[in-house]
Amino acid sequence: MNVTSIFTLVRSHYIATAALSVLLAGGVYYSFFISETDTPSSAATVRTAKVERMDLRVTISGSGQVEADSQVDLKPVVAGDAIVVTAVAVKNDQEVRKGEVIAVLDNEDARRDVSKAELDLRQAEIKEKQADDLYPKLDRDDMRQRQLANVSVAQSVIALEKVRDRLADYTIRAPFDGIVTGLSVESGDTISQTTALASVITKKLHVSVALNEVDAAKVREGNSASLSFVALPDVTVNGRVVKLDTIGTVTQNVVSYGAEIELDEQPEGLKPGMSATADIVVAEKKDVLVVPNAALSSKKGEIAVTVRRNGEDALQGEARSVVIGLSNDIVTEIVSGLSVGMVVELPAVTSNQTTSATGGSGQGSILNLFRGSGSNSRGGGFSR
Repeated sequence: MNVTSIFTLVRSHYIATAALSVLLAGGVYYSFFISETDTPSSAATVRTAKVERMDLRVTISGSGQVEADSQVDLKPVVAGDAIVVTAVAVKNDQEVRKGEVIAVLDNEDARRDVSKAELDLRQAEIKEKQADDLYPKLDRDDMRQRQLANVSVAQSVIALEKVRDRLADYTIRAPFDGIVTGLSVESGDTISQTTALASVITKKLHVSVALNEVDAAKVREGNSASLSFVALPDVTVNGRVVKLDTIGTVTQNVVSYGAEIELDEQPEGLKPGMSATADIVVAEKKDVLVVPNAALSSKKGEIAVTVRRNGEDALQGEARSVVIGLSNDIVTEIVSGLSVGMVVELPAVTSNQTTSATGGSGQGSILNLFRGSGSNSRGGGFSR
């Protein structure tokens, strides 16, 4: 074998070796990375929670606005399309007492009518006195004149009262103790009978919310409520439902019912027109057994949970039928089938999923879950 043949043989060996190395490397690369993509990188972890006792509430939510308990728009009661405002005695946001003057309208004609009525009354009284003085001397026919004088006085009194009432209509007064709002006129302005000069509202406020027809059917007068306000983010006020509409309002084929909620206290800074949200308690039970809603499953009309017979360290669980009661968005009451301290399974999650409110894997506390979402969670979940 010559030198050229030896060199060719060696070169072919290295080429084959290199090719084999490339193939092996490629196989390892394919096996590792493609398998990782096709197979989950982490095993599922079973979560658990203990059966606990707690107070359970079911609430429904509604949004609305803060309103004054009473509001009266002040308009002229006198006729006319060109009524002149001669005086304005208040300012916007001013507190007023019942009967306090808000504004005065041009009352010159009314004052003249009062003066004339007063004069007519005086004349009638003079004639009556003259008839009384002559009474002993009057015959039967003259007695009728005395009676007519008495009637004239009575009619004059009535006429004077009427024109005085009409004169009073030119002075607009506060209908009750409250606050002036929406003042829209100044002295010298000309208005009509339909013009609202201002409004007077009570200082006491309430919240009016709209409820859909499903939620409205669950609400009763006297239900307690928790209220929050967009303008006062750090304030929560308790209240109770004092009124619920009997007839709903239809807007774009959607039916809603108004509910009025009285406030237990009125926080500083709360004003009419502010946006509000109410969580109304429609059901409540004290000291009942509960499990997270996620622990419940339904099959063929039966509700069941998976119980760890030997606690959280058991390798597998045992399905057990339960009877449920009240439920909200977080937990459900267990009427029978479980006892306090039992450990129930929750749906499994993998480590690459977002951890839940119970803290991911391991045994969670229903109380922590409940507190994390607030005790006034909205109604929902399972029902009997």
